Amino acid sequence: MIRRFALGAVAAAVAGCGSTATPTPQLSTPQATPPPTATASPSPTAVVPVEFPLAVVTGITNLKAAVTVDELEALAGADELVLPCGVDVVSPAISTTAACTAADEIATVLQAAQTRVALLPPGLVEPATKVLRIAGDGPFGLFGPDLFGDPEARALPYPVTGSAMPNDPALDVGWTAYDASEVWTLTNLGSLCADRGAAHQTVTLGKGWHWAFNGGTAEYSGPAEVDQPDPPPFPPQGPQYPVNPIETGNEGVTSAIVKRSDVAIADHECPILPDGQWQPATGASVSLSVPEAIIHEWQDTLGLDVLYLAANHLSDRGVSGIQSTLQLLDAYGLPQTGLGMDLDEALAPVFVEVAGLTVGVVAFNDVPGSTVAAPGTPGVAWITEENISAGVQRARDGGADLVICAPQWWGGAEYHDDLWPVQAEQLGWFDAAGCDHVIGSGTHVAGPLLVRRDADGWNTVLVSPGNYMFGQGWWQETQEGVILDLAFRGAELVNVRLHPTVQILQARPALLDPQGDGSYVLERIWKYATLDAPG
Repeated sequence: MIRRFALGAVAAAVAGCGSTATPTPQLSTPQATPPPTATASPSPTAVVPVEFPLAVVTGITNLKAAVTVDELEALAGADELVLPCGVDVVSPAISTTAACTAADEIATVLQAAQTRVALLPPGLVEPATKVLRIAGDGPFGLFGPDLFGDPEARALPYPVTGSAMPNDPALDVGWTAYDASEVWTLTNLGSLCADRGAAHQTVTLGKGWHWAFNGGTAEYSGPAEVDQPDPPPFPPQGPQYPVNPIETGNEGVTSAIVKRSDVAIADHECPILPDGQWQPATGASVSLSVPEAIIHEWQDTLGLDVLYLAANHLSDRGVSGIQSTLQLLDAYGLPQTGLGMDLDEALAPVFVEVAGLTVGVVAFNDVPGSTVAAPGTPGVAWITEENISAGVQRARDGGADLVICAPQWWGGAEYHDDLWPVQAEQLGWFDAAGCDHVIGSGTHVAGPLLVRRDADGWNTVLVSPGNYMFGQGWWQETQEGVILDLAFRGAELVNVRLHPTVQILQARPALLDPQGDGSYVLERIWKYATLDAPG
């Protein structure tokens, strides 16, 4: 929602009133002189900043993620850069004969032409468009100046600026507002359980846990597809459809995406055991767990702030595994939600403080496999209307300005990248309970993304980001996933971005080029996405 600032001065009005009451006789003692009445001073007229940053935006489904200043100059020279009316572009110096577009109509233009690029006053940025970062030195243009990026990117000198044309009514003063201290980012990882393939590579083959969590970039050496064949049965018995990712360097860049964000959350799907009690799963085992040692990697390498644990594998080591998971995370000071020694504990929200706000996270599960938490029964919080309402209310009562709801849900079966009717019904429960955003998981494939707008503003639903570190190397879709990257201005969602990943050797997440091999997973997400109109 666009924040507007009042124009013009506020005049103070003073009104008198008459009275028919009998006058009070004068007292013989002198009255104290009343203090002078304060006179309201007119408030100063709001003035458009002399110079303000201009966001570079494109259509939300455009695979392009970064832009150079040279590209902007070339687009302007070819009359292909959409420019807002009422704005003089101060930097970079551009030359164009193209007609301007009303600034508050640019999002509509980009919705109709997703690959167009525009300059936009920052107060008009909304999730109907995608902000392009200014290309940095990282792979795929990562880590450059970004008005709505992570704290380091926001702090870099920003090279695209404008000023208001004098006496031009086309530019509302509120549209130019930008305060970096109000902006913050949240990243979310897909299904995370470093057993099977990851355990084999790190422990059995001795590569170490840091190798698994500190991946770089990758590309495919073999064929890949957007529209995948149906998955083989699990355990796979017959044709398989893997891809063959190869590493292309840039070690640590994948974890940096997460660690650099203001808030990082993740879906962890299996119990945590003390190092001396843990053994890796072998073969096609679906009884999973991870050792205490990886908590250091979650905190130091990924920079995770919150885990949500309402998942179907959390009972794989019984009650002792649930208890061990809770005790170890408490010992390391890593907050979690969705799992407890009883229902009350499983419904307890966790809170993160960011940009002057309190963000609450609650989690729920409906995938068969885990024990259902109940009074006196350890397990995971189940997806029911009653539980969702109770969890969200507890988050609000705890002071949450924003509530993130994190369901692990199937809708009836795994391995589908569209929204199924059962999930649609459950989404109605999340909406009715007051979830601000819904970030799901559990299907082990990515998609869809729903970007919605209502009377309270924009909100997003990612049904599943796919796998981040979960083995399942028998199908292209289960090897791929996305890192969800949301940007906020205060409590207002303003931008949605997706970083595509693939698992190296079923163990090590690596970034893919969104305009290259990362396009396969992104285009599947957009296939079933719903994107509300701007405005």
